[in-house]
Amino acid sequence: FIGTADKLFGPITTIWRSGLTKHIPWSAFTFGSSDWDHVEDTRIIISDANEIQQYCSSESQPTLWHAIPAFKELKMAWEQKRSMPKYELYQVAVQKGLDKVNKYYQMMDKKPMYVLALVLHPYYKLEYIKMPWGGPEEQECECVAGNLNAKDWHDEALKVVETTMEAYW
Repeated sequence: FIGTADKLFGPITTIWRSGLTKHIPWSAFTFGSSDWDHVEDTRIIISDANEIQQYCSSESQPTLWHAIPAFKELKMAWEQKRSMPKYELYQVAVQKGLDKVNKYYQMMDKKPMYVLALVLHPYYKLEYIKMPWGGPEEQECECVAGNLNAKDWHDEALKVVETTMEAYW
C-alpha cells in the first residue's frame, strides 16, 4: 500500500512553516525490519501489564485477592526486563512504568481491603503475607542492614485483621 499510496493519493500531509511548504509522502512512514523489532519488543513489555490486568477481570467471581500478587508479579517482570540488554532501549520507559506501579502498590498499604482479601482467601490466608514480605526475622535482618523503617508485614496484616474484626464484629 505504502509503495503505491503516494501515486494514488498524493502526500499524506502538508506542513506550512515560515512561508515554506513541505509535502510529507506516505513512504516516509514505512517501517524497516528494526522498526518492527521495536514494535515487537514494545508488545512484549506491554503484554506483561495486559496479562496482569486480566487476573483482576472477572464477571462471575471476586478478584480483589489477585491485586497484591498481580502488582508484585508485574513489578518483578518489569524489573527483570529493565536489567536485560535486549530491552536497554526501553529502560527509561520501563522505569517510568515501574514508578507508576510502585506508586499504586504502595497505596495498597493504606487500604486494608487488599490484605483482608488475601487473608480471607482459603488458599493464601496470612501465610501469603509472610512468604514474600516476611515476618519478624526478615524485619530484624532489614534493620541490621540499615533499613530502620522495616516492618514485620505478617504482624501488620494481623493488625489489619484485628482492627477490622473489632470495628465490624
